[in-house]
Amino acid sequence: MSDMNSALSVWQLAIIIVIPLALLCGWIITIFMVAREPREPSAHAAAASSAAADSSAADEAAGATVGGRDQPTEPPARRLAA
Repeated sequence: MSDMNSALSVWQLAIIIVIPLALLCGWIITIFMVAREPREPSAHAAAASSAAADSSAADEAAGATVGGRDQPTEPPARRLAA
């Protein structure tokens, strides 16, 4: 049996390192992009914040908002399992 030169060249080692590292970075970036909450459009957010500021005193007195978000007066009806 002859002993062939089995050492990898530098460019082969670089490919072995770069490709999995690039795939890992792409996967992590994709996970963070998918998992983040969508932002409201700036015009819609500005209008909502000004409208919420105007009616926040009356709503909070009635207990209709928690943390600036409207809350239902009654919990939604639960669906019965068949």
